Amino acid sequence: MDRRLAALAALLLALPARAIIVRDDVLDADYIVDDADWPALVTLFEPDDCLGTLVDPRHLLTVAHCAVDLEVGGTLDVAGTPYAIEAVRLHGRWRDRDTWDIAMVELETPVEGVLPLPIYRGDAERGAIVALLGRGLTATGLVGEEGASSDGRLRRATNVVVAVDDQNLELVFDRPGEPGVTDLEGVGASGDSGGPVLMDVDGEPVLVGLNSFGDGGDGGTGVGEYGAHDYQTRLSRFADWIDAVLAGRDPGDRGGCATVGASGGLAFGSAFVRRRR
Repeated sequence: MDRRLAALAALLLALPARAIIVRDDVLDADYIVDDADWPALVTLFEPDDCLGTLVDPRHLLTVAHCAVDLEVGGTLDVAGTPYAIEAVRLHGRWRDRDTWDIAMVELETPVEGVLPLPIYRGDAERGAIVALLGRGLTATGLVGEEGASSDGRLRRATNVVVAVDDQNLELVFDRPGEPGVTDLEGVGASGDSGGPVLMDVDGEPVLVGLNSFGDGGDGGTGVGEYGAHDYQTRLSRFADWIDAVLAGRDPGDRGGCATVGASGGLAFGSAFVRRRR
């Protein structure tokens, strides 16, 4: 096994550890991790739909197509404690598409006793081995999302970033035995949206992406099947927008913000947009 892969695999196994589509030749138990080991991860819609990640004591980062259905004044459970939602800010250019898929959730009071995850700001994602976390649908790559079911368990998988652009990181679900396949190879599925994608930087997990959407591969491959593609919002390209929102500033020419109301949903004209994954 490649020494880079061995090093990150060892790191991920040593860490106190979407749901995830997994390899068919690896025990599912190897993918399951303890929620208590990841207190910065927050389920947005119980029991197991969409995730946010604490990035400072009062802010969660997630994808816009999940955050649009949150309600200001509602509560989220962070490490066993309820926190009220003060505001939900979506990237101003998001319109229910697979671009600009990022949002910030502001809490009324700071979270205590939970360490936020840092955000990656470099440009070395391509070729990196990353870890994905989620609790949505789960199955193996033999059947993909179509044959998946949910048990609410938190899982983590690894994969390699094969391509990047100004919006997304791209992964491919390699088959067992293919070159580059990781020991805990996997991709996300329905319910995993907003889940964190982590990269090792100097021995520490850093938030590099957010699970956004999946797509089938060539030859009629379905979502979540071997050969399928998986896409994550690339946080390094949204760092200025994130910083502006965290500082309470209008992001302005970085894309601005749209705000979710007390009843959830965001009106564009007379139509409401809803999450799709």
